[in-house]
Amino acid sequence: MDKLLFRRILMIALSVLAVVYAAYLLISTNFKMYPTENAVQTTVTDKIYSNGFIIRDENMIQNNTSGVLSYTVHDGDEVKAGGEIAKSYANDDDAASQSKISALQEQLYDLQTLQKTSTAGNIGIDTINNNINNNIISQIRSINDGDLVNVDNVTNNLLYSINQRQIYTGKATNFNDRISELQAEIATLEGKTGKSTGNITTEKSGCFLSHCDGYENALDYNNLDRLTLSDLDNVKQTKVSGNIAGKVVTGLKWYVACKVTADEATRLSLWDGSATVLFSDASSESIPATIKRIYQESKDSDALLILECDYMNSDLAQARQEPIEIGLGSYTGLRISKKAIHDDYVTKTTYDDNDNKHTEQVKVQGVYVLHGSEVRFKQISILYADDNYVICDPEPDSKDLVDGTTVELYDQVILEGDDLYDGKVVN
Repeated sequence: MDKLLFRRILMIALSVLAVVYAAYLLISTNFKMYPTENAVQTTVTDKIYSNGFIIRDENMIQNNTSGVLSYTVHDGDEVKAGGEIAKSYANDDDAASQSKISALQEQLYDLQTLQKTSTAGNIGIDTINNNINNNIISQIRSINDGDLVNVDNVTNNLLYSINQRQIYTGKATNFNDRISELQAEIATLEGKTGKSTGNITTEKSGCFLSHCDGYENALDYNNLDRLTLSDLDNVKQTKVSGNIAGKVVTGLKWYVACKVTADEATRLSLWDGSATVLFSDASSESIPATIKRIYQESKDSDALLILECDYMNSDLAQARQEPIEIGLGSYTGLRISKKAIHDDYVTKTTYDDNDNKHTEQVKVQGVYVLHGSEVRFKQISILYADDNYVICDPEPDSKDLVDGTTVELYDQVILEGDDLYDGKVVN
């Protein structure tokens, strides 16, 4: 081969290699693939988790009678001052018979009431079905908790709702046969049951509970402003005396005391005071609460939080200590990974009184997003942040945006990458 021809071929090959290498460098520098994640709308609730101790105004009822008690009211019932809560009987058999009589009398009353109002259309089938479902759920929960007293109460309510549905749907026109059976059974039991040897009344009005857990006087309901975290940590259970027949919870307000971290105390102190509380065992739904007090010995120490509540039901009335979830508010916005957030400059444009244009570079917090093959930097306005993500306002006040733009729904947010800048072209 001619040396000159060989030299020309070699030069052409080297030139091609140089062009290929230059193209490779250009592509690797300006057309790098970056992982992205779409900005999607989501709603989150700012939550704090702790263990709550419930403080109520509780008044124990003395049993000054002799014999066996048969309660004449249910747990969770409202009682009036001076009202009867139980009768005493000479032996267990008489007390058990009287309890059975009371249960049968309730069934009889419910059936007679249903029969009298069978033609009234003031309640819909959906409401009846919901009542049945709710009573079944309550029954299962009470069985799982071993709350036999509440099982009886819920079972009666369930039976009432089922009978109510029978009347509403026309599957039963009356309950005459069952009413006659109940009346006969009650009469038979009354003939065999000894008379009451005494009764017990309450001095206070409020919500009655037959069970006392020994924490009734552990923390002073009337001295919460002086309660400390040490008091909560060292709360002691006392033995309940054998002559206690139950208690009455008075007053509309009750409180939840719990420990929170220093960071959580700071978040709480900046909040507007309203909150919600979800009790893991006593309630399936959150209840409203108000932040009454945050006590912290130093800014870096754990704090005592006291929440004030005024909603009460039989389950909450019997709860004492259990895990709680404190809700401080919900935020709706665009979910952005924290690792996608950067600080960069955007151009701020202003005009003076003579309509002369002025620009300046302002450093803001934002994210890089892909628009086609171009990288753009967009400012963000954070509503809420956790360890991994932030929730950004999709429509922040225009005066808070330096260049008038912000991240938008479904933007392709770049999660990570080197040498990112506004206007960069990527593949």
